[in-house]
Amino acid sequence: MRLAGPPFLLLIIGLTAVGLPSPAHAADSGDAATAVLGIEPLEGAPDSVAAEITDALRQRVAATKGYQLLQGKDLVEVKLVFACPDAAPACMSQAGKSLGADKLIFGNVKRAGNDYQVTLKLLDVSRAVVESFTAETVPRKQADASGLRSMAPGWLAKLSGKGGGSIQVRANFPGAAVSLDGTQVGTTGGSPVVIPDVAPGRHEVTVEKSGYTTTKQEFTLAAGQSLPLSLTLSPVSVEVPRPEATETSEGGGSEPGGGEGSSLTRTGFWIALVGTVLSAGAALKFGLDVRDINDQLDQYRRFPCDKAPSMMCDGNGKMVGELMPGDPERAHELTEQGNKDQLLQWVFVGLTGAFAIAGGVLLYKGYLSSEGKQSASNHGLRLFPTATASSGGIIAEFEF
Repeated sequence: MRLAGPPFLLLIIGLTAVGLPSPAHAADSGDAATAVLGIEPLEGAPDSVAAEITDALRQRVAATKGYQLLQGKDLVEVKLVFACPDAAPACMSQAGKSLGADKLIFGNVKRAGNDYQVTLKLLDVSRAVVESFTAETVPRKQADASGLRSMAPGWLAKLSGKGGGSIQVRANFPGAAVSLDGTQVGTTGGSPVVIPDVAPGRHEVTVEKSGYTTTKQEFTLAAGQSLPLSLTLSPVSVEVPRPEATETSEGGGSEPGGGEGSSLTRTGFWIALVGTVLSAGAALKFGLDVRDINDQLDQYRRFPCDKAPSMMCDGNGKMVGELMPGDPERAHELTEQGNKDQLLQWVFVGLTGAFAIAGGVLLYKGYLSSEGKQSASNHGLRLFPTATASSGGIIAEFEF
């Protein structure tokens, strides 16, 4: 590649002269001198979106304790001057040293359907090692100055391992109050309740609604983590109408109308039993789907390897490289499907409980209560509960 002489020399002089006194100042203050390179737009991503991401990151670094923001160049410019077409750590380390930086943040943004895929890396300049990276999808409607500034704290927290995360709470019924560590934070609806800036550590989320059981779930949140939670509410009780008494034609008195009423109750019991079995089967099916999706997602997860912290391993502990183009989109699709299957799983778990409660009530009213026994005797079957000091059970009596 042929470069014009004077402009190229000026570019090198500008890069090597920027911020040379900064390391000494950072050492005095104890802050890490950090340069945020201008984000590179790829695959049709607008320059304006890349510029907004860069500004949001620089503002966040400048406002975060433990960092000293240095003047940064554009990533494209740095790659050109230092001949780093692939942004290799060793080459980028030389660029970071020329800026006087201890840490270097750089990355790119590209289109992902109607949204944008943002990939960011944190480089330790002295060791020439990428300490961490993150790849996230930014919805197009949030790709403005305000939306990107709200996402920048999470990006920096994931890169540095410091700072709060967020949780998204869903429930199987709308209108339920959501509380975090005893403080109400929202109400369930069509969209999840998003709770930002949650401190790392152990917490408890509670979902409650009148007429339903109160559900609690404990969880542990890592720095910068975005954690989806799905909670299931179950009805407290099931109302079953009692058979009404009818007058007899002979005595003028009244006795339980066990004929038609008890017959409907027994029919309801068998319907509830079938509903319990079908709901339990559906819950098991979606649970297996969720486990299968988790197994598929392991290949896209990245963690520092236990035996080689400078390398990355997937969810199976296998040493791997960075995600390939298209992998983040596939992981996002699997995650969305897994969330849907998990929600359906808990919905059917709740239905299983409701059918089971209804079946128990109908079993008692149709077969075990006095009305049920009287009606059953008319059809050649009598069931009597029995109990002694040492045992209990049911006696069945058949008439032929």
